[in-house]
Amino acid sequence: MSLHGMDLEQGEHLAKELSRASRRFAQLSGQLTPVITASPWRGPDGEQFRSDWKAHSRMLLATSEALRAASDAVRENVRQQQDASSGRTGDAQPGGSQYGSASTTLLDTLIEGAGGAAGDLWDGTGEFIDTVGGKVGDTVGDGLGWLGGRASEATSNLADAGGDVLSGLRDVGGLGWDFLRTGEPPSVTELIAGGTVLLAAGVNASVTLSSAGLLHPHLLDDGSPVAGDPQTVGVGSDPAQDGHRSTPVPSSLAQIMGGVTAAYDDGGKSGTPDAAIRITAVDKGSGPAYIVTIPGTSEWNVRSGSNPMDTVGNLSSASGTMSTASEAVQLAMQQAGIPSDAPVMLVGHSQGGMTAANLAADAEFRGHFNVTNVLTYGSPIDSTPIPGGVNTLALQHPFDVVPRLDLGNSKPGGPGLVGWESSNGATVVTLPSPAGAGMGDVAGNHDYNAYVASVEANESSGALAAYRNHPSTQAFITADPRQVTSTTSGIGRKE
Repeated sequence: MSLHGMDLEQGEHLAKELSRASRRFAQLSGQLTPVITASPWRGPDGEQFRSDWKAHSRMLLATSEALRAASDAVRENVRQQQDASSGRTGDAQPGGSQYGSASTTLLDTLIEGAGGAAGDLWDGTGEFIDTVGGKVGDTVGDGLGWLGGRASEATSNLADAGGDVLSGLRDVGGLGWDFLRTGEPPSVTELIAGGTVLLAAGVNASVTLSSAGLLHPHLLDDGSPVAGDPQTVGVGSDPAQDGHRSTPVPSSLAQIMGGVTAAYDDGGKSGTPDAAIRITAVDKGSGPAYIVTIPGTSEWNVRSGSNPMDTVGNLSSASGTMSTASEAVQLAMQQAGIPSDAPVMLVGHSQGGMTAANLAADAEFRGHFNVTNVLTYGSPIDSTPIPGGVNTLALQHPFDVVPRLDLGNSKPGGPGLVGWESSNGATVVTLPSPAGAGMGDVAGNHDYNAYVASVEANESSGALAAYRNHPSTQAFITADPRQVTSTTSGIGRKE
């Protein structure tokens, strides 16, 4: 039975709706297939789901094709109706109203039925997606998020590993440049430490590249510096604050060194989870002078961690470069608001002394801070080029091996080593051996408390007294706790 009197506008509307539904089903298949195929869902269930999806995808495409064919058929009927109607004058034909009414009713039924069928099919597909998605949607979503995170991490690892190799090459090349510029060859210690760091960077890069960035060992990777906000601590007899002991009043060299002892104790406390430095301001009425006390190594590991006072930091400092620990100290000093013209005294034990020396030797750092004094104990700093204008005192015990790790600034030459004078004008003082520490007692001879006791017993005479009484040092010494304020700042490392 042929259909007469079709409403052309409704026919066009039906064709458009069928075409739109066709495109929706095709798009649904195209969007979901690559997502499901690439999902990290592993195991038999995942494989079965991906296999089943192929059939579901074919069903969606077949439905899309059927809807497209229906749309084309309706459009062809509309075209034929337009051709049949083109010769009419518009007068009513016998029974025209009946035909028109019947055709309109029939067309409405067709539109309603086709629209309902398409809607039911669309809703059914949605229910299928919801049902399946309810079971695996979270897994697929989490998996895609995981994949995205891993891709980002891989890119970051590759960039970091490559950057570390370039940095290592630059640092080793810098030793050669310094040789050409100053005429002083790098020390054996600098060459060994710098070469070891560069070798580790090469190992890291090799592993990272071979794993497409998914693995990064971070061996001897000194990372980047972080520093926390300064926290006020007590001075002298003040009670401890949030577990942080009070800073000794800096009335002597031994008491100044007591600030390093307090900084050692800060590690693992509130606001200083890894390591910390103490910054003590002494104001006698003419403006503050700042004492920055830096502890030594508190962790022994060869893989990058959040604590920069570790084996990794030691090697970086020994190689003659600015370690992450040094950069973190500088960052903490900036956050503490130390004025650029205020006198600064850097004090450190062991690695802390190396950190202090490296900072004092860095021209850019001295451009930010007025470093007038450096005091190190148990630290190998003979190869560190601290300018002669910085009043430097280096303390050591006779049988402490650590301050001798730089081999007296020895250089490679011929079949052996060539002696070389210190790269700085530091006053080197060998203190009496600490009580109870024999020649083979490595820890006892290097202990920071033993150094404090040795200085306390000997600073009233000789080179210690001369350093303490020097005008540059006197700016930092007072017996009046009212002239003293102190803070602690956490320092750390991030990869």
